[in-house]
Amino acid sequence: MKNPALTNVETRTVDPRLTLALVCLAIFIGAVDLTVISAALPKVMIDLRLALDTELNRASWAVSGYLLAYTVSITFMGRLSDLFGRRKVYFLCLITFLLGSAVVAAAPNLTILIVGRVIQALGAGAMVPVSMALVGDLFPVGQRAAALGVIGAVDTAGWMVGHLYGGVLMRLFDDWRLLFWLNLPIGAVALGLTWYALRNVPTPPRVGSFDWPGTVLLSAGLVVLNVGLAAGSELGATDFYGERLGPPPYAGPLVGLALVLFALFVWVERRSADPLIGLELFTRRDTAMACIINVMVGFGLAIAITNVPLYINTRLLLYHPTDSDILRIAAWDAGWMLSALTLTMAVAALPGGLLTARFGARLPTILGLGLALVGYLLMTFWGPEATYLRMGLELALTGIGLGLVIAPVADTVVAAAGEDRRGAASALVIALRLVGMTVGVALLTLWGVHRQDVLRRAGADNPLALTDPARFLMEIAANVIGETFLFGAAACVIGLVAGWFMRRWVVTHYTG
Repeated sequence: MKNPALTNVETRTVDPRLTLALVCLAIFIGAVDLTVISAALPKVMIDLRLALDTELNRASWAVSGYLLAYTVSITFMGRLSDLFGRRKVYFLCLITFLLGSAVVAAAPNLTILIVGRVIQALGAGAMVPVSMALVGDLFPVGQRAAALGVIGAVDTAGWMVGHLYGGVLMRLFDDWRLLFWLNLPIGAVALGLTWYALRNVPTPPRVGSFDWPGTVLLSAGLVVLNVGLAAGSELGATDFYGERLGPPPYAGPLVGLALVLFALFVWVERRSADPLIGLELFTRRDTAMACIINVMVGFGLAIAITNVPLYINTRLLLYHPTDSDILRIAAWDAGWMLSALTLTMAVAALPGGLLTARFGARLPTILGLGLALVGYLLMTFWGPEATYLRMGLELALTGIGLGLVIAPVADTVVAAAGEDRRGAASALVIALRLVGMTVGVALLTLWGVHRQDVLRRAGADNPLALTDPARFLMEIAANVIGETFLFGAAACVIGLVAGWFMRRWVVTHYTG
């Protein structure tokens, strides 16, 4: 059903490609800030006079608070853009992000810094689904998949390069506040240019109402799930030296509560006259399969982005234990190595969209997941002496595969939702990928710590443990990391099965 507010006359002067470029700039800035703080957190604690041994957990909320607010914002702002117009909501999000950046940059203490990070995330998280819905409005069917792929790739790439971007700026200027002050001029330029580019985009008439009960239940469920699953990451502090610890006692109950909240969300949505997310999306074969694939892509991506820094840090720490600068070197190397994954994802998103427009979603999905499967299987054989060249090539192959999948998955879900619910559907795409990433990190951490403990105890009588303990521990680390890459391969297999059940030609003109 064509929205009468979007007539050819009204949208004639809106340049879709220019709009895509401008919204991607803002999306990238917001995504980078999800992880940029990690490179500066030690310096933040020093400047704010925080004790590393007693206040690190509180300081970590500068990272986790952003992620939680980012996730919550995604759940409902897309739907608000359906009701009140993309342009209004997009500018509200961008201004909110810039306001939060200023609060963080000027923060006199940790509490204000965390508040600023939450404000930042409420704007940044919403920009992604709103921009995807805007692209769905402006691009014709044959070009929409490629544009959606670009947005997905830019958002994901921003998460990944945040460490590197922060590391570079900290290395050059050693000023963590500068990381956030820089957002203001860049964001202001993006705001002005986007305001001009979208000046003729009309605000559609309000159709429907906002589903507050569904929003509260879904947001609460995602927050509780993230906190519960992230509890497993506390095990990461044991690395490959410490004793194995169990997950904190609150982890299991929180995950159980999250499942209850999601069940209540489904119950409420089935009875809602105007639900936040139309559950009929999950009754259509293509969209149901696309959602499964999207979760698997997030899961596999989390495996890669967690394993690479772990592998590099472990190797450098074991072989250079007395180098006081080794942690900074490891962060630098890991950032560059992960760029082999993220940059190829961004590059492959465009051909993934073009293939979707030409052949439907099934072909690029199966091709991409097949390439990613090969990449994960190759990475299971990383040994103690794996070279950066080999690692980079195999990560690039995996990135190309995952990048090819981004556009067909997003286009399938967004097209099925109809014009009056594109914002909510776009939010669903991003939220499911985040859920997959959260589950991936939690499973990897729990499995990895358990397995390294088992292997270390089983190999206690190994002569290598006495003659070359660093080599012995590195072999254990390589074995465990190789095993966890198999989880990524398994996710690709599940995605391939789901992709096979998609129709050969995706219907891109659903009316919702």
